[in-house]
Amino acid sequence: MENTQSPFFKSALTHGIIFGVILIIPSLLMWMFNFMPVGIAKGIIIFFVTIAVYFFALYWFTKNYRNTFLNGYISYGKAFSYALTVVIITSLINAIYTYFFYQFIDPGYSEKVINATINVTEEYMSSKGIPDATISAAIDKIRDKGIPTSMNLAVRGIISGTIIGAICALITSAIVKKESNPIKD
Repeated sequence: MENTQSPFFKSALTHGIIFGVILIIPSLLMWMFNFMPVGIAKGIIIFFVTIAVYFFALYWFTKNYRNTFLNGYISYGKAFSYALTVVIITSLINAIYTYFFYQFIDPGYSEKVINATINVTEEYMSSKGIPDATISAAIDKIRDKGIPTSMNLAVRGIISGTIIGAICALITSAIVKKESNPIKD
């Protein structure tokens, strides 16, 4: 008798690790080229590219699992549980990376991002003619939030990655599902 759970977890683990690495590469490239993810336009672009990568990866990985291990058929529930498992593994991989990056690779990176955010905010508000007192209050709010710890960033990454991934998994699972025809079976 074949163990149907083994391919599920082995495949999900493999795809989760691959997806985690896929998400780490742009982060490292942005860091290497000193690209600060600050400002509304950059934030929107990064968000939509990330969502697109989630959709494509979850679609591709779930479809691959369906075709490789399930003879081309998968229920919505099984597709969703597979995609969600991939997302959780990916989020854990990224949390580990985030922790090590902010703890050991560039411990001052959070402060650099905060300073860049302050500069962009100040320039934008000044260009719009906003009074200095209002600009100072906005900058004080940014500074009052403080610098997040490596662990705090890792936990936030797990939560946000899992939530975004679960939403994408709900949608991609509906696309990938393919029920077998009971009349032919």
